[in-house]
Amino acid sequence: MQPAAFNRPAAPFWDRIAPKYARKPVEDPLAYAEKLDAVEALLEPTDTVLELGCGTGSTAISLARSVAEYTATDVSPAMIGIAEEKGRAAGANNLRFAVGDAAGAAANVPFDVVLAFSLLHLVEDVAAVLASVSSQLKPGGLFVSKTVCMGEANLAMRGLVRTLEAFGLAPHVTSLCQVQLEALIQDAGFEIETIRHFGFNRFNPFIVARRPGWRRTSASPSPHFTSPSGSIGPEMEKSCLQSRDRAGPLLP
Repeated sequence: MQPAAFNRPAAPFWDRIAPKYARKPVEDPLAYAEKLDAVEALLEPTDTVLELGCGTGSTAISLARSVAEYTATDVSPAMIGIAEEKGRAAGANNLRFAVGDAAGAAANVPFDVVLAFSLLHLVEDVAAVLASVSSQLKPGGLFVSKTVCMGEANLAMRGLVRTLEAFGLAPHVTSLCQVQLEALIQDAGFEIETIRHFGFNRFNPFIVARRPGWRRTSASPSPHFTSPSGSIGPEMEKSCLQSRDRAGPLLP
């Protein structure tokens, strides 16, 4: 099956910046380590895992040692090329990298866990990606994501991002508030179990959701604002606007 074309226009941008991206240090090492620890606590040694938007593969290489099989995809061939080199150097024999669109079907489906870190705000059709994720998960499987909620940013920051995007200096960004993101995940049929934030950035919720079915051991749910139906109603819109009014600069 050919990958869907939802994100193909983004590939040249990521191909162009791939070498610089690979050299860039992690912005908040402590928060990144906390995220890895949180994900590893959800994984089982027998799991098969799919990571969407893997970039140059650092997270995949770190997490692959905790599971049986790990597939990592990215829309950018240049990113995947760098990731494959890093994977070979690390000796990660259970790790496979492949070029693929986030809304397309990966090989080796279904999976026990699908991961999407710093991805959903970069796709043009979030609902299509979430539907694809659901179709590739086993019943009871986990979808773990961390997403920049640009809709929580103030007007000046959102305007700056749109300007950079217009000049090709930033990728397309879909503006979402956290309550809208939660609703989209629920509309795709997932049950949200946990929402956390790591480090100093409060605009990047870490969300653990589950496709209904047989339930493995999982973390206890954390309090969060959701709608039982998953729809974006007036209360969600009001909450989104209030969050935006309080927001300071968005940290990428």
